[in-house]
Amino acid sequence: MSERDIFATSSESELLAFYGSLFAIAAADGSVDIDELDLLFKTINLDKFSDSAKTQIQSYTASPPSLSDCLQTLSQSAEPLRLGVMYFLINITWANKTLHPAESEAIQSAKKLLAVSDLQIQAMQEFIADIKQIREAAPNQNQASASFNASISQLKNKGIPLDLIDPKRTTTNLSDSQIKYSEENFWTQLKNFALTAGREVVEKALILYYVTQNPKVPAWAKTVIVGALTYFISPVDAIPDILVGMGFTDDLGVLLAAIATVSVHINADTKEQAKQKMKDWFGS
Repeated sequence: MSERDIFATSSESELLAFYGSLFAIAAADGSVDIDELDLLFKTINLDKFSDSAKTQIQSYTASPPSLSDCLQTLSQSAEPLRLGVMYFLINITWANKTLHPAESEAIQSAKKLLAVSDLQIQAMQEFIADIKQIREAAPNQNQASASFNASISQLKNKGIPLDLIDPKRTTTNLSDSQIKYSEENFWTQLKNFALTAGREVVEKALILYYVTQNPKVPAWAKTVIVGALTYFISPVDAIPDILVGMGFTDDLGVLLAAIATVSVHINADTKEQAKQKMKDWFGS
């Protein structure tokens, strides 16, 4: 990774505002869905953060900061960082392929505060749409590379340095092998290694899963749970940076941390559902 990228050259306060703005716009429509969460986890890199800053970012999953406040902090930052924020904000709002009116309003506010031009916004939107199309078309490797390089060139011609604003290639990986969270993936993985994982780990995973099935549970709590269950069903090399950065080193640790965070939403019905499933699999 180049030492000139925005993540290496920005201050901790700027990066807190950067990540805070992403959590804020993800929640702008009233909920954070799985695709938005997946992109958020891939984007965050906690390597150079202090412990207090890591804790602050962790808190954003439950209580996103004010988007306006974050953007105000970034409004005087260097242009590459402002472009990077804008680029990721657009990616987050387009993650689920629909644009909520609140998200559209947030993008317009960000454009103004970050002093990003209409032409730059258009170039970012076209590039993101191109990458999605390349992924969905699933052409052969040569075709994909040619299309990708053409899109990169068009973006750079508009003065948007992708290598600085997305050095991890978070948004442009055409061969992403990471297991993504879904109910189907959760049940498949859980059944595959239920006996290996052991009763306690499986029970905690089931409790969290059944919490997500309760329509009364708020979006922030489901976001925390999906993050934990993504960790649980992923291979070691696909564990999101944000979870590793928080010091979670094993399945039980991350599941217990999630349970502690959303404990107020774990009721008797949830526990009973998990208990019944445990009986089905492990006996009395």
